[in-house]
Amino acid sequence: MSVFGYIFLTVEKEHLVDEEAQRKALYSYVQSFGGQLEELFVEEGTALKRPLKERREGGRMLDRCMTGDLVVTMNSAWILGSAVEGGKLLAMLRDKNVALYCLDIGENISIKDKRKLVVYEGCAPVVAKLLAALSLCESSGHGEAIRASKRNLKKQGKYIGGPVPFGWQVNQDKVLEENEEQQKIIQAIIAMREDRWSYRDISDKLKVEYEVQLSHAGIRRILNNDRKKKEALAAKKDAG
Repeated sequence: MSVFGYIFLTVEKEHLVDEEAQRKALYSYVQSFGGQLEELFVEEGTALKRPLKERREGGRMLDRCMTGDLVVTMNSAWILGSAVEGGKLLAMLRDKNVALYCLDIGENISIKDKRKLVVYEGCAPVVAKLLAALSLCESSGHGEAIRASKRNLKKQGKYIGGPVPFGWQVNQDKVLEENEEQQKIIQAIIAMREDRWSYRDISDKLKVEYEVQLSHAGIRRILNNDRKKKEALAAKKDAG
């Protein structure tokens, strides 16, 4: 049996609990029943309503779960996401015989517990009925939370999705950094512009010399985006 911990980092005020506090709570809870956390999965920058299996860390955790394993998290809302998706998740965990313990509820909410050699229904059936009822009236109220999460990640200089600008790449910390090979092409473009080359002539040159197809409008956009990225990085360094 393996025990996995799931940490969800959100900027929503009503759910705001920092990572260290969650770590301590999960370790303490698991130790209280003589268990040991095998691995912690830390989710960041993901919408609450996104199904757990579609989240980066949540999906990894579910792939790791085998029959008889346990998952612990602080808040049921962070892992269930919504009534509909939460119901699907609990059904899947029941089928795999994986227990889900939520500290805010205080019990296993996915499968029946055994106590004193008899079957104890626990709160799993109650939670299932609650999710079914909520699914009838649930509304999508997390739009602002998603936007706030993206603003928070942007302040940290982290990549929040969308096309990666030419000349840049996303590193393991989800931060945009310069792509050396593409930056060489950008420097060549800058040099040609300083020599008064037209955008169309630059485009033709890139096809021949670098085997890169860029339109004259694309070249203009690349130069503009690259300049803004470097100015933002310089401003951040000055502020730090």
